[in-house]
Amino acid sequence: MRTPARSSLIVWIPVFCGAAAASFVLGRELWFDEAMTITSFMLPLSPAEIYTTYAIPNNQIVYTVLLKCWHGLLLGAYPAPIAFWRLLSLLGAGVSALVFFSIRKRLHDRTQAAAASVLTVFALSAVFQNYATALRGYAVSWLWVMLALDGAWRIFHGKTASGWCLYAIGTVAAVGTVPTNLLACAGVVVYAFPWSRRDWWRDRRLWLLAAGPFLALAVFYGPILKAFLHAFTLNEGFPSRAGALAVVYGAVAATFGLLLAAEGFRLTRGDWRRKLRIAIWFLPVPAILLLHKAPFPRVFCTLFPLYLMLLADGLASFRRPSRAVLAAGAGAVLVSVVVLRFIAPVTAEAAGLSEYDDDYFRPWYMARDYSVCELLPALADHPELPVVFQSFNSDPCPLIFYATQQNVEKDFRPDQPPGHVKSLPARALVVLRRDETPGDYDTRFGGALTLLFPGRDCTVWQFDRAGSGPFR
Repeated sequence: MRTPARSSLIVWIPVFCGAAAASFVLGRELWFDEAMTITSFMLPLSPAEIYTTYAIPNNQIVYTVLLKCWHGLLLGAYPAPIAFWRLLSLLGAGVSALVFFSIRKRLHDRTQAAAASVLTVFALSAVFQNYATALRGYAVSWLWVMLALDGAWRIFHGKTASGWCLYAIGTVAAVGTVPTNLLACAGVVVYAFPWSRRDWWRDRRLWLLAAGPFLALAVFYGPILKAFLHAFTLNEGFPSRAGALAVVYGAVAATFGLLLAAEGFRLTRGDWRRKLRIAIWFLPVPAILLLHKAPFPRVFCTLFPLYLMLLADGLASFRRPSRAVLAAGAGAVLVSVVVLRFIAPVTAEAAGLSEYDDDYFRPWYMARDYSVCELLPALADHPELPVVFQSFNSDPCPLIFYATQQNVEKDFRPDQPPGHVKSLPARALVVLRRDETPGDYDTRFGGALTLLFPGRDCTVWQFDRAGSGPFR
């Protein structure tokens, strides 16, 4: 029999694995969405202004307000503490794990082994390492989803007041962070369905639970409805619906490996309402296929807490195995996860998935040699060329952020909404992504580009308008 001390000890295994994985990437440089969160919303705006400034979905409002408060703890002692900023997401992931353990204990798991196993596998994944340290609202969304699920459990188990309070906080905060978290909230309702009465169609708690996410969306975005609706006209999204499906479910397979076999075992147990939980795995499908444009695959990472619940259900359904069987099974799962961690990026590359469209396997900003700052010396070496044009694909925001931090004074002109750059002076610096064609910009601005610096992801060029003569 496992003693309480050993059961408590096993809880710390995923915590240690997650902290170790995160420690390698806390200090990585910013990429576009992160830099925009910092420079356009968090630093210059008050919490009230953050709420009302919803020009684009990059402003994940609840997260940005929390980050503003988190940054305020430093009292201005350090102007750009990137690793400290990233700790907020890691804290959100950690607290969501505590709520996860709490719910699993109430679901009568014999031990915490099932919960610890799935969390450990997740903590070793690329998905966790990326989003538990991202300056985005995905990791704190894991917490909101778990709070909503905790509230749902309480609602159906006699703790009505605290249940509805937690459910309201979870759903409002979830959709207020990312509107597509509506899907994760729907997943909470599907997961909670077996907790309702057998005559479920008469259980008003279930219907109120189902209406909750939509009410949360209306309450949160109602006062800024015009800006909210405008965000949907920007036509942002993934270039391919089939590709988005492949990336999402490829990430699920690469994250959990053989652990997914537990889901098959779960489907052999329980009544039809428990088996209906399989629908949670397919929640990304209608969003990808039916919305005006397929969402970026990263928005579906907020479903992973529910995936972990399903996999823990499957593991907890097994009869207690012998130590030899348990060790062999754990070893096989661990090996599959480690192998897939290395195979998945290679497979994604072989399948033609660009690292610039990759949210899970090998996104360019997670590469060890990713650096925006490597471009700064090439800019600083030409003080006589103050204007710097940046193509939209060159990730303009991080370069502007780091140039400001390192006092590289330039007149940056990013080619991004709301206004595109229509012309350049006779001589200027141009920053392009490495896969862009310089000739396109020769034609666009009526001049010639000369390569100055070939960076890993971006290149710096000198632009000379036709007839102005090359720079010497």
